[in-house]
Amino acid sequence: MSQREICAYTLLPRQTVNNVINVFASQVLLRLGAASTTNASSASISPTRGERYRHEVVTPVREAELQAMAALEPGECRAMIAYVNKFMNALERRIGGLEV
Repeated sequence: MSQREICAYTLLPRQTVNNVINVFASQVLLRLGAASTTNASSASISPTRGERYRHEVVTPVREAELQAMAALEPGECRAMIAYVNKFMNALERRIGGLEV
């Protein structure tokens, strides 16, 4: 899967996905493949020991998230997603100016 595909699937901003990928790569939870010379987001991303982490942690959390979302009305889901996106964009703009 590529970063672009992950962004499309999760509806998360590119910067957020890139940050998570870099953290997971530094922890050897995934491996980054070669990217095209014109588009870094086309690099393939494959799990290493992250596969076990996905089965033990990510999958159960994702299932709980889906069940929680199912408890909301469609309009509530749309509003929540819109507000979360607005918040994440504002947060990323502020974090982008910070030096770590």
